[in-house]
Amino acid sequence: MGVECTGPQDSRRSSRRGSRVARGVFFGDDAQPPTMSVGRECMAMGELGTVRVLGACLSGTEAELVTVEARFEANVKERNEIVLTGLPDPVIRESRSRLACALEANGLHLPGGRLFLNLVPAARRKTGEILDLPLLLGAAAACGHVRAKELAQRMFLGELGIDGALHAVPGGLAAALAARRAGVEQVIAPRATALEAAWVPGVRAFGATHVEEVLRHLASRAGTLAALLPVDEPTAGVESAAGESAVRDPSSRDPAVRDPAVRDPSSRDPSSRDPSSRDPSSRDPSAGVGRSSLDDVRGQASGKLALAAAAAGGHGLLFVGPPGTGKSMLARRLGSLLEPPSLDERLEITRVLSATGRWPGGLARERPFRAPHHTVSYAGMVGGGSPPAAGEITLAHCGVLFLDELPEFRREVLEALRQPLETGEIVISRAGRRLELGARFQLVAAMNPCECGYQGHPSVPCRCPPAHVQRYRRRISGPLLDRIDLRVDLFAPSLDELATAPMSIAPDSAHSVLALRVRAARERQLARQGTRRNVDLVADELDRLAPLDGPVRSLLTRAARHRGLSARAIQALRRVARTLADLDGSESIGSEHIARAIALRSPIA
Repeated sequence: MGVECTGPQDSRRSSRRGSRVARGVFFGDDAQPPTMSVGRECMAMGELGTVRVLGACLSGTEAELVTVEARFEANVKERNEIVLTGLPDPVIRESRSRLACALEANGLHLPGGRLFLNLVPAARRKTGEILDLPLLLGAAAACGHVRAKELAQRMFLGELGIDGALHAVPGGLAAALAARRAGVEQVIAPRATALEAAWVPGVRAFGATHVEEVLRHLASRAGTLAALLPVDEPTAGVESAAGESAVRDPSSRDPAVRDPAVRDPSSRDPSSRDPSSRDPSSRDPSAGVGRSSLDDVRGQASGKLALAAAAAGGHGLLFVGPPGTGKSMLARRLGSLLEPPSLDERLEITRVLSATGRWPGGLARERPFRAPHHTVSYAGMVGGGSPPAAGEITLAHCGVLFLDELPEFRREVLEALRQPLETGEIVISRAGRRLELGARFQLVAAMNPCECGYQGHPSVPCRCPPAHVQRYRRRISGPLLDRIDLRVDLFAPSLDELATAPMSIAPDSAHSVLALRVRAARERQLARQGTRRNVDLVADELDRLAPLDGPVRSLLTRAARHRGLSARAIQALRRVARTLADLDGSESIGSEHIARAIALRSPIA
């Protein structure tokens, strides 16, 4: 398949322009004179051999190394032709025209003959415009315009304009991590992409806005581009599905991440050591004001206690109640009680955002909050498509996934959450392809008690027959409900509760009090079991940290027999009881903690 951008006269003009530019721009003013003959030697010998340039392609939220192999076979009697192999997608196949026009626009004449470009590994499908820059540089080196040795031990990323302008591409952070694992120390990319790569220690990132800048840098012995330093710009919040700010959420690390190391901004910027200005981990947890304050929700003391338990222990949470009781308001304020992400978690969140084109302009400072509409598709929730892309549960990695109107979601969409809730990851399998994506999120959901929404309301009668109520609630399967540790019934607040400040009517449920209790509980967990949250405790740890002795065993035995609790539910009650004991400052769990844990697990079906 041929690509022809110039006629004979244009080719002669381009050739003269290319020689002129080569002397002063691309090979540099300090280049040796023999470099001028490289292109003519290519024409005389018919070929220069195979040139290899390192690039990368995104695979979910990770980057896979791709080597561009370029070889030119000159034939002055033929028009120039670009042959591209290695399973490129349509976007990469279209890059042949962009490549040819960009070469000519910058004085790099493509002589008559065949230019072979191959993407290695050939058996893996390549996607996206991220390979434009390595393709151009490989072509330029194969035609004799760039020294091949200058391309070694460097990774190149970027989308190419037909005039040679470079445009940012997603995945700079993931690509830099892959480069580091391969022992490559330099990444050259558009500036925004290079700023992402600059966060990886051991990798020097160089940003450019045009191909000409890259060629100047390669030609100069000292280099003309300066290595970028990571810029940790504060952001208003990570984009959410509902267009809201992100929230903070304590979540355990994803064991699938191989390179948790990241440049610490406090080691570079002295001002970042000021807790009031830069370090999110030192924010006062009681400073929940404005939209993020629990005090905005009047009444609902039991719902606020459940929210505090979810924040302290990382437990899943489901609110059930009539319309207007504050279910969604409570769920959206979970972030005001959660601790900020650690440095490793910030890297994980940023890697996901970068790979999906949502880079926040630095390392993410807050936990993602995703609130997809109930019409979301199966692939939109768990990931998929062609090529496979991250879904909502991956975008909520190390954050919160809020599902409002839970029974309205399609059954297969909800059932797909069961495995990620257990393992913290989602595996997407396609023909010849297997993709593992992080999905360690905290599930928070809300639902009405019935279709009309008013079952149990003190003044509004329910219009649903009992059979319809059961059918509505059974839209949520038992196995999924069994994985939600906290299930709380909310009721309409009274006029007195709505008209009185929480500190006056229920001081224990005030935001400042709950925030301090949650922080103290997390500190106890950190001292006792490290970074593992109570929700992650296994059976042996529960035997040591939440033993069943005397009245505790008797109460739990009666509850298990009366409700028909599964083994998973019994262990979940022990974990919640351990969290409630931490909130109370108790070293051991008592029967009162088990009783409150049972009360916070209302039967739904």
